[in-house]
Amino acid sequence: MAQDDVVSLFTELASVPSPPGDERAVADQVAAYMRDLGLEVSEDTVGAQIGSNAGNLYARVEATDGGTPLFLCAHLDTVPPEAGIDPVLEDGVIRNAAGTILGADNKAAVAVMLEATRRILSENRPHGGLELLFTPMEEVGLYGAGAFDHDRLHARIGYVYDQAAPIGEVILGAPHSQSMRVKMHGRAAHSGMYPEEGRSAIAAAAKAIADFKLGRVDEETTANVGLISGGTAGNIVPEWCTFLVDVRSHDQQKLADLVRELLEAVTFAASLEDCQVETEVHKSYSGYRFKQDAEAVRIASAGLQRAGFEPTFTLSGGGADANVFNERGLACVNLANGMAEIHTPDEHIAVTDLERMVDVTLALLDVARETDAA
Repeated sequence: MAQDDVVSLFTELASVPSPPGDERAVADQVAAYMRDLGLEVSEDTVGAQIGSNAGNLYARVEATDGGTPLFLCAHLDTVPPEAGIDPVLEDGVIRNAAGTILGADNKAAVAVMLEATRRILSENRPHGGLELLFTPMEEVGLYGAGAFDHDRLHARIGYVYDQAAPIGEVILGAPHSQSMRVKMHGRAAHSGMYPEEGRSAIAAAAKAIADFKLGRVDEETTANVGLISGGTAGNIVPEWCTFLVDVRSHDQQKLADLVRELLEAVTFAASLEDCQVETEVHKSYSGYRFKQDAEAVRIASAGLQRAGFEPTFTLSGGGADANVFNERGLACVNLANGMAEIHTPDEHIAVTDLERMVDVTLALLDVARETDAA
């Protein structure tokens, strides 16, 4: 592999599966690459506490000039692949020939950030300071970023490239999110001989879900029941049923109101079927919102323009490691990087998008170097 080839680097990283909790092999590749660049790489010990065989990787490139230092963050894990990963290049686009995810989310960002760092060092490009952070367990709850000691970061402004959209899109905000686990407890009985003695936990769950507001509740709010399980056999009235709910909104009050409505629907449905119910509600992550004149957004806009892209501004319905950093007082903006159809067998990314995101990264650093540190 040519070390200066972002496409080769990406395909090499993508070829190694790294589902949440099993990022070790890719973490070792990334750490070795950074060490080959002469960087000192540290890995924290949070892996065991978050359920991963790898921790967060951190490296720092010392400033050569004044200006504003930046940190860049990408996650090492992908959604679990259902088959092998065989990246192929066809007509300028990289896809997976094996019929499952490609892993552009988020290894395209990993490769771009590493290649940009290589160019900074090999070309002796002046910059105001760069920190690199690569996290595990993002896909299942932003756990790696959540466990990272953010006080280690010198930079107060950072970027993630974790939006599946054309380059130029700047994410001004992401939603608050909560998860809900509901378990209905009924009473088992033979469904053919003594059905009247049973209390169906599945029927109770069905009544609750039928009463939920799901999908796009309004322009700021969504809700989804994504997993349901219950019962023991087809001829037994089910004594238990569990389901999981994901609730998101850009408005915290709307989120709280919707969660309360869902809990009320669960309680009412359980009472109709003479069942008991357990509920657990957990915060998944906090949302954030930037103004277009915020410094981190201005640097992003100027960097995109310098790299030849006209910035556009939007809100995202998904979370990213940026949510964690913004909650902790760091200004972290999510930038689209051209990946498409993520989390599906049709996931792909164009070679030109990989290459141009390296240009964007270098432009961000150039603009930051020309910007007075706060």
